[in-house]
Amino acid sequence: MKRARNREQWTDDAILPVLMGVLSAYQGIVRKSILKNIALVTRALLTMFSGARSGNGLLSKAALARCLPLQSKAKARQTRLYRFLDNPRFTPEAMVPLLIALAVGTTFKGRLPMILDQTAIRGVPTLLIGLICEGRVLPVAFTCFVHDYVEKSKNVIEHALILMVAACFPVESRPVLVMDRGYARVGLLPQLQAAGIPFLIRCPRNVCVYHKGTLIALSRFPAPRGSAERYRVLYHTTKKHPVDLIVYHGEGYQEPWYLIVPRGSTLSAQEIVELYAKRMCIEQGFRDWKTHLGVRGLRFATANPAPRLTRLLLAFALGYLIVLVLGASPEGNALRAMLEIPRRRARHKTTRTLSSLSIGLLRLSLEPLRTKVWKDIGTLLHALATGVGAVFWLHQA
Repeated sequence: MKRARNREQWTDDAILPVLMGVLSAYQGIVRKSILKNIALVTRALLTMFSGARSGNGLLSKAALARCLPLQSKAKARQTRLYRFLDNPRFTPEAMVPLLIALAVGTTFKGRLPMILDQTAIRGVPTLLIGLICEGRVLPVAFTCFVHDYVEKSKNVIEHALILMVAACFPVESRPVLVMDRGYARVGLLPQLQAAGIPFLIRCPRNVCVYHKGTLIALSRFPAPRGSAERYRVLYHTTKKHPVDLIVYHGEGYQEPWYLIVPRGSTLSAQEIVELYAKRMCIEQGFRDWKTHLGVRGLRFATANPAPRLTRLLLAFALGYLIVLVLGASPEGNALRAMLEIPRRRARHKTTRTLSSLSIGLLRLSLEPLRTKVWKDIGTLLHALATGVGAVFWLHQA
């Protein structure tokens, strides 16, 4: 007996058609039914974000299903959400080019810094590459995995994700990849250079390099406070990969930074230090996802929840981008002037107490602002559908 087709009808919502317009570039690559589900889940997430749930609200699949804008009963909505999360025909990593286009646009030329890092969501390791925006990171690529189901190694997954992002840019415009000490393995460096990907990696202090023919640990390099020193070294005791080493010990830092970039990088030592200092943005982004937006509350009753979590995070990334841009827009800055109580003393070089995410959530949740904010979301989505990236839309607004 053939399964009856899903005849659930959308509610009368002005945002859903515009979301479908943004996703329409993937018609023919991804099934239209899947694109509809992505739009539905993204709209449901925006509804949940408008509840001003703060740091204690935990996201659940049941609550998300109830917020789906469908004219059907709760059980039917839940069934539709679960079928979307279990759909083996949908590989969310295929949507990476869309996320990149939404973040940087389709006509951008130049190099932008992107950050690669790993976190755990309900114990599921998650790799994420993101673009720095307003003190946070806009996710452009991510994948979840469970170690017991990895066929080769985690390094292969990392390398595939990096190449997927790099392939979306011309060789001369491939982003500078900023990474922490967990990625300071010598095998990764020639892979990045072969793909034309500039990198900036912090290394552990016990790594040994060759400098002027002498093998020396990084901790033995002089590190005067407040200044950045640059050296030409051979990385690793046996591989001897040529790189530039920047040693920097900032005021108040417990230990120096040992940063490596490709040999002959045109970035100055000070620019490299300032670029790595922005890496902490991704930690703020992880806190947003887990705490403020409740991703840590997700539960999946399966041995391998990675595919389901990755599919859900795709819609989550779209919702996060929208809310972050709402908070950083001129209207968001005007609201900040009314609601924010600045610090008396600057912290991390700012007196702000509200992030762009907090302002965006307030715009969604405060009753006098709700009518206007949905119009602004529609304007933003129309701009994104024409190839204007979120970062550059903020500069034009």
